[in-house]
Amino acid sequence: MFLLDYQKPGQATDGVAEIYAHFLGRTEVPAPLQLLSASPEMLGLQFEQIRYFMGHERLNFPMLAAIRFLAASQACFDHCQILNRTWLTKSGLSVQDMDNLSRGVPVEVFSDAENALLHVVRKVLAKEAVHEKEMETLRGMGWKDSDILDACAQGTAIIGMSYLIKAFEK
Repeated sequence: MFLLDYQKPGQATDGVAEIYAHFLGRTEVPAPLQLLSASPEMLGLQFEQIRYFMGHERLNFPMLAAIRFLAASQACFDHCQILNRTWLTKSGLSVQDMDNLSRGVPVEVFSDAENALLHVVRKVLAKEAVHEKEMETLRGMGWKDSDILDACAQGTAIIGMSYLIKAFEK
């Protein structure tokens, strides 16, 4: 699957096997994590980020999946796009919701505050500046600056991972 020497599920050892165990039985081990197993320390850092977002008090699972889906769609990152589309569908998003999300139209299942944050994430992914008025709006809707940064960082991390996958995929 990759040009780098990585650890496949079922053959992983030590810390990599421990990280993979968190996914096995629930879902497949995501391809990006398998790639990162070429550097177990890097995989560990990525897994700590996953844990951080899994326990995020304000960005719930559907929001994070929507952010990853948007980033993966922009980067033509099929692995991640398919996986997050599946998770969003399992979370209750309809075909219309998915279409709206793809087109940048507010998604009915998300609150106004969530849709506003998704709009800003889209801007960041498009390398557009976020303006003070947008920040004031998000803050007025209850988002903390850390939430805004976390959401945008989640999206930009997917873009970076898509570069690595494209570079090292067989």
